[in-house]
Amino acid sequence: MVDSATHTLYAHLKSKRDACLRLVEELVRIESYATQTSGVDAVGDFLCGELEAVGYETERVRGERLPLEERWVEELFLPGFDWEQLADHRIARKRGSGTGRVLILGDMDSACPPGALERFPFRVEGPRAYGPGIADMKGGLAVTVHALQALAETSLENLAEVTVVLSADEQAGSFGARTVIETAAREADWVFCMECARNGARLMNSHIQLGVGILDVHGRDAHAGSAFDKGISAIEAMSRKITAIHALTDRDRGIFLNVGTVAGGWRRNVIAGHCRASLDVRAASAADWDAAAAAVGAIAAREDLPGSTADLRLLAYRPALPRTADTDRLLAIARDAGAAFGLEVAAAHSPAAGSSAFCGPLGVPCLDGMGPVGIGTMTLDEHIEVPSLVERAALLAATMHALGCGAWSRGGPGE
Repeated sequence: MVDSATHTLYAHLKSKRDACLRLVEELVRIESYATQTSGVDAVGDFLCGELEAVGYETERVRGERLPLEERWVEELFLPGFDWEQLADHRIARKRGSGTGRVLILGDMDSACPPGALERFPFRVEGPRAYGPGIADMKGGLAVTVHALQALAETSLENLAEVTVVLSADEQAGSFGARTVIETAAREADWVFCMECARNGARLMNSHIQLGVGILDVHGRDAHAGSAFDKGISAIEAMSRKITAIHALTDRDRGIFLNVGTVAGGWRRNVIAGHCRASLDVRAASAADWDAAAAAVGAIAAREDLPGSTADLRLLAYRPALPRTADTDRLLAIARDAGAAFGLEVAAAHSPAAGSSAFCGPLGVPCLDGMGPVGIGTMTLDEHIEVPSLVERAALLAATMHALGCGAWSRGGPGE
């Protein structure tokens, strides 16, 4: 029965392949960096319209702002932008007569800054489609719509509830979307996140904890010639700290530290009295992240040049998504669903993190990377493998159908 339904879904989606690619193109042609509120709204309106056509009820919601003491991080993500002007998040929900509740996570904003389409327009070359945000994650949004439409159009919907949360600020840290996602996840039995599949078309069954920081180093301004000995170079002190921070990276343990931006001084001929750097801190677990943060703190406190001082602010904003027995169990169901139409499904740990991060602390089984196979995210080579649009839509739809047929209650890995 389940295999028959899977074949029906796959055949239906295969017949819609060109329509799915057109949907991808329409989404890519809408620029939707987080600060482009009208573009993010346009993506939300388009997606909600597609889902409303097959019976979903949709609504706009706003998340909660960060507490005042943490809002320094907003300036780090979107300098000079009024966060009250971010677009609304969207929720689409459809209730049924079956059992089990699925939550699907997608992001409407892209990492591509305004004007990206001029330099990198949408195009299809052979089996690949290119464009800004196509892998991260407009291809995944198209897969979501087509999977849910296929379930409705083939009368194979069999869950008690399907909820789709579309965030408007994932690339800006998900600070507003977090509470929306957490509320929906608490009411779900299983979660699928529509990031692109990567690293050999793999899903993500776990990922790191991610945090950011600002390091300010203070020295003393002085003329670089006549008063050289009176100056304390904050840039020189910062350079020593950067070397030490980067040395904390331990690839084997999944710990990655990076200083992404550095700015200091105000004139060529003046020894810099101040220097600021932004930090990215990633670790495989919360404990490892805390240890890395403590090590960065010790480096910040160290007096690298006599008379220099430093201030450090760090915030872990995406929790780790751990691999659990229930994750393996959900993956086994997805593997069976994919095998029914010839798709091999594998998963791996990822050093990246997105909307699914907020499911980890709640213990809800989650598979990420359910979108199409994507390569080159955030570059001018960003593309998806076009054949994977049908494969991934069929995988999502067939896995959801299997869950509605009782695949979870029949046991498997993790029980």
